Amino acid sequence: MTDVAQQATSSSNAISLTRTFFRTLAMLIFFIVIAINYKQLLQYYSSFSIANAMTHIEVEHLLSKGLIIDLLYFVLIVLLLHIGWALVITFSCRPWFARYTNDNVKTQIWLILLLLHCIFMLSANAYLYPTSLLGFFRGTPLASGIAVVTLAILLLANLLYALMDTLPRQNKRVNTLLIISLLVVTLVPIYLFSGSPAKPSFSTVNEQPNIFIIGIDGLRPDHLAYRGADTSLAPALNQLLSESLIFNTTYTPQGRTYVAWMGMLSGLYPINNGARFNLAPPELVHKPFPLLRLLSDRGYQTTYAIDERRFNQIDASYGFDQVIGPKVGAADAIISNVADLPLVNLAINFPISRHLFPYLYINRAYGKTYDPLLFNQEVLHSLPADKPNFLAVHFCQLHWPFTSKDFIELDKSHWDGNYNHYMYREMVKKVDIQIADFIAQLRQRGLLDNAIVYLLSDHGEGFLLSQDKLVAADSMAATIGPDNPTLLNVAAWGHGTNILAQEQSQVVLASLRYRNGEAINPTGKVDGLFSLIDIAPSIVANLAHSSTTVMASTDLVFDGQPLPQTVTQKRSLSNNQRHIFVESSLPVRSINTSFIDDKKVMSETASHYEIREDGRAVMKPESYHNNIQLKQRSVYAGHWQLVMLPKDERLILVDTANKRWHNLSDYSGNAPWQAMLNSLCKHYQTDFIDTPHHACLPSFELQISQNKNETIRHE
Repeated sequence: MTDVAQQATSSSNAISLTRTFFRTLAMLIFFIVIAINYKQLLQYYSSFSIANAMTHIEVEHLLSKGLIIDLLYFVLIVLLLHIGWALVITFSCRPWFARYTNDNVKTQIWLILLLLHCIFMLSANAYLYPTSLLGFFRGTPLASGIAVVTLAILLLANLLYALMDTLPRQNKRVNTLLIISLLVVTLVPIYLFSGSPAKPSFSTVNEQPNIFIIGIDGLRPDHLAYRGADTSLAPALNQLLSESLIFNTTYTPQGRTYVAWMGMLSGLYPINNGARFNLAPPELVHKPFPLLRLLSDRGYQTTYAIDERRFNQIDASYGFDQVIGPKVGAADAIISNVADLPLVNLAINFPISRHLFPYLYINRAYGKTYDPLLFNQEVLHSLPADKPNFLAVHFCQLHWPFTSKDFIELDKSHWDGNYNHYMYREMVKKVDIQIADFIAQLRQRGLLDNAIVYLLSDHGEGFLLSQDKLVAADSMAATIGPDNPTLLNVAAWGHGTNILAQEQSQVVLASLRYRNGEAINPTGKVDGLFSLIDIAPSIVANLAHSSTTVMASTDLVFDGQPLPQTVTQKRSLSNNQRHIFVESSLPVRSINTSFIDDKKVMSETASHYEIREDGRAVMKPESYHNNIQLKQRSVYAGHWQLVMLPKDERLILVDTANKRWHNLSDYSGNAPWQAMLNSLCKHYQTDFIDTPHHACLPSFELQISQNKNETIRHE
């Protein structure tokens, strides 16, 4: 009779735990639904509406196989994590359920444990990631290290008690050994995978130098000490640049990350490498890069690393041996906008998350959990010690919307009323720390014992600052305003939107040569005109100098030219003879406002894109070709810029040294505009095959000359 009663009790407990598991899982799923709806109330736009605008998701796009698989995989992983959490909570209830038979008491125990687990998750989330929208406890004692550790110990002790209770009671020593073994098997791998691996070492220095291209998204030269900025804003970068050879006046081929990097790695202007916009259709882009094939033939390991992939889809198909960074795909826009859940956030920075959450791991676009030093580790640990490395790495903390996992405090002494510019300056400080750590790790690992480093930015950033504005040389001319939107717009927010905004196109470019961890190159500022497309030919030239074998290849054809290696090195073209070309991306009306409305910007550009079968968002080929006609185009010679605007009969001449602009038809100075115009028309002649630009017609220069003569007679 006693055996029958025990079996009945055991059966009752089994049913109770099963019911508790499903009840727990249901509650956790309910909490997810509540959390998502709560976040929607806090956000000006819903997560899906933002994603919809960014990727132009329509019915046919939702049927994209790649997108569906990526979204379902994310949902599955989130569900599995919460199933695991529900199992832990249920198992923690087991010894207490065995002790009490009253269902009301069991329910109370379950509720207490469920509540403690939820409080722990929310506390840990608020403590580690205070900018999370679900960081309810931020600023309270619960969001402190002591509270989080105390709750963790309490819940772990209860879990261990439940484990002990499941073991046979006859041999306590064996039980204790089993528990200790279980803890070791569980916690040691977590420590090993999350800790820093041992520092690699070189037995001998590689004969060929390591080559590092270190890019910083959106870094403006005028925010650095060599241009007179406050030295405390970026001390590590300023120190690095003080040891560098700085190319003082350098322009990006276009103020967009992908297009700029295509220019760097190909050595060609956009019109010659096929990358005219971000998210270019891959079939229209010239790849792989001949430079990478040359480096691979020389024994180099080639690596590309970037911590934000929404608009830069360079991958292994471009010729790299490996690519470090979050996964590329349209699902990024959706997942990063709904992923802000405590359990996901707490799991995101463990190495296993590169497989569990490929769109979120080391993804600066998911700024709530992005750890810049973790990204550094991922990049550095991928570099081999037994062969020379070519690494192209891009740091995106300075990219809009200028957010991080920590709150940025308001410093009234630096507040200028321009929110975006203030946040940008604060993010400069954060990327400065990241670069300092990266360089220190390179040196510590011996990777700077024989190395060439290029430090650069891909574009600048426009904030409508007073010091950025161009002034009309003609007092009768005016800039754009709300009452007269048809007049010339000489300033703009963002990057790649207006080539008259010099702060968008001018970039940082410096080089260093390292031996035994110390810079041995000449230092100072090199005058003249330079472009990011000069990097690829400079790498080839440096390799040629370091080798007894003369390198020659028919496909190593560059638009750029090797950078000088000293301040006084004579260049093939004088400052006025060399012409540098810069073009714009898509014109975006919504970005030229006092405060950027992200949904309006996205909605204005969304119709140009599609989601393909592999889940990637790309510009539609028809839009790609049509939008080329809407580009602004310019050429620089010395301190002059000649600008060709779409659908505008005027040519604009800019004196960048004095920040003044002229209508070319009214200009009567000695700027070499004829040579600049001929060069501009020749460079973009393939763009004008179907729709010739009036300024490139033979009669245009004659018309300009007649207008000037007419003006002189009237004077």
